[in-house]
Amino acid sequence: MKKLPKSIGTFSTLIENDYLYVDKTEYIFKLIEPGQKFFLSRPRRFGKSLLVSTLKELFSANKKLFKDLYIYDKWDWTKSYPVIHLDFSVISYTNPDVLKESLNLFLENKAKEFNLRLNKNNLIKDKFGKIIEEIYLKTNEKVVILIDEYDKAIIDHIEDVELAKEIRAELNSFYGALKHDEYIEFVFITGVTKFAKTSIFSGLNNLTDLTLSSPLICGYSQSELEIYFDDRISDFAFDENISKEYLLDLIKQWYNGYSYNGKDFLYNPYSILSLFDKKRFSNFWFETGTPTFLMKLIGSGKLDLSVLLNPKQTITDNIPNFDLENLDFTTILLQTGYLTIKKEEYTIGSPSIFTLDIPNKEVYDSLYTNILSYYTKKSVSSIPSLMDTILDAISKADNERLQKSFEILFSSIPNSLFNKVKEDIREANFHMMILSWMKIIGLEIIGEVQSSKGTVDAILKKDNLIVVIEIKYSLKSSLKYMIEKALKQIKEKEYYKPYLDKNVLLLAIAIKDRDLCCKIETLKNGI
Repeated sequence: MKKLPKSIGTFSTLIENDYLYVDKTEYIFKLIEPGQKFFLSRPRRFGKSLLVSTLKELFSANKKLFKDLYIYDKWDWTKSYPVIHLDFSVISYTNPDVLKESLNLFLENKAKEFNLRLNKNNLIKDKFGKIIEEIYLKTNEKVVILIDEYDKAIIDHIEDVELAKEIRAELNSFYGALKHDEYIEFVFITGVTKFAKTSIFSGLNNLTDLTLSSPLICGYSQSELEIYFDDRISDFAFDENISKEYLLDLIKQWYNGYSYNGKDFLYNPYSILSLFDKKRFSNFWFETGTPTFLMKLIGSGKLDLSVLLNPKQTITDNIPNFDLENLDFTTILLQTGYLTIKKEEYTIGSPSIFTLDIPNKEVYDSLYTNILSYYTKKSVSSIPSLMDTILDAISKADNERLQKSFEILFSSIPNSLFNKVKEDIREANFHMMILSWMKIIGLEIIGEVQSSKGTVDAILKKDNLIVVIEIKYSLKSSLKYMIEKALKQIKEKEYYKPYLDKNVLLLAIAIKDRDLCCKIETLKNGI
């Protein structure tokens, strides 16, 4: 049984040390044509770096590494190309000056590798272009350029939009060197996002975006999971005394669901490798794949967070660009892997309509748990047990336990959500936080519920249970007044009426400054 390459993104290391490799060379072989330039967007920890490393060894004609793989007897191994491989995970970019210095060092090292002399006074863009040209003239071979995580320097500063724009401007200049078609054999660029106003997408001739057109080139398909991990699946099922079929159903529920065409659904490689390494189910990808900017943006008040409460969104025609000047939360969640394409509807003569949703249980649980952890500053590990208590208190209409549980969470909210925060942003944060609590405990939020008499804050559903929520916030009114007002509003406006065939509970929540009060009632006799 081959070793699991959980933290290895280098193809040569993986092959030479007998690690498991899920063969993606068939997709690579069908992709490559001379002079082509490609871009691929995928979430973090999804196999992009390994793909880039595989391309590097392929164009370097390291034939022995590809023995027994699909491409072995199909590739022309007599042809070797000079490769420039730039990995932004090892580039420093704390500010534009540091970025320029780090890129300059990379180019100087690349020049030494090919024994080139460059003018140190040249601009980075000119130096990059000169290196490409000089390598071509020296080797008489066109250059292969591989750029991994091209956007990392931008996205890691996205909460500071002005700084992100400055870094984007520096990168725009640098990437301009890729327009030298006469010296370039092949370009492959990966990233999490497709940034608007970035020269890679506006300046390069014939750049092909593979994000939707090559859905299987990264990630594991169901058949790949069952073929390459068959022995481990059997061992895991035996150890747990369950059938392979049941285990596969659990794995699919937890980790499957990523898609880029609404037809082929994938597993995140990191999650699957971690699952079989640890032999336990957990939120592996979220622990390492979550960009810190996401939580900062959620708490910033700059975004419309309603998509978190109703993640089934639709987009038309294509994945939208990531726009620093006009951040769209649906786009952020889609391009970072928290939403994915679940269905495509296409009618000839019309653009495709894509339905989005959260990929799987791992992402769902982790997303809302980490949002709650961010708001309350409680550890992620401490939250599930508290959520179980809240769910039990709600289902039993136990006001005392529910009040205590809410107070524990509410008391942990940092001062940053109170001090010097506009009242409307503060209120929006509280709404988001409370409804995130409900999402974590497994209550489905029914979106955009309107009655003939008004719009309810939220309708929550779990099996045969319906919870009608009204949230009141004020710095002037008393908590008792707001609770009674909320319950009265639910009853007078009959928010519960469509659900009289269910077990209906009415939940009023009132917030005043640092205090919270809640009251839950069972609907009796339809009123």
